[in-house]
Amino acid sequence: MTPADSSPEILVHVENLQEALPVDADRVERLVRFVLEREERSGEISICFVDDERIAQLHGEFLDDPTPTDVITFPFSEDDSRPLEGEIVISSGAALRQAGDHGTTPLSELHLYVIHGLLHLTGYDDLNEEDSLKMQAAQDRYLHAWIDLYGAFTD
Repeated sequence: MTPADSSPEILVHVENLQEALPVDADRVERLVRFVLEREERSGEISICFVDDERIAQLHGEFLDDPTPTDVITFPFSEDDSRPLEGEIVISSGAALRQAGDHGTTPLSELHLYVIHGLLHLTGYDDLNEEDSLKMQAAQDRYLHAWIDLYGAFTD
């Protein structure tokens, strides 16, 4: 980053290994940049979209729970260092299942998982009710701000 450039360097890699939902890699990259710039963070983030079978395998391997989940975040550094480095794995199956429960579309749900994973990498947590409420408020704030600027995610 040069002195004239005040925006943090953010590298984003998007991989789509599922077929249930369309993934616009450019839009996902812009969403990652949108959130991290507002969190005043830089770094290198990989986002991988997978099916339930793959996320259940990862969930079992790394968290001892072989059931499908919505998002798993893998920080590559355990401290709150700058820049961030990490990978976020997201299940399209979870987005399809949970969208109705949350009154949203599967694509909106999928992008909410991107935000959720990013917030975990930036230091948010949801292990207790107070922290969970803070994280939920941040997720909603970023998702609504994004939609206000760029429009809804349409399936």
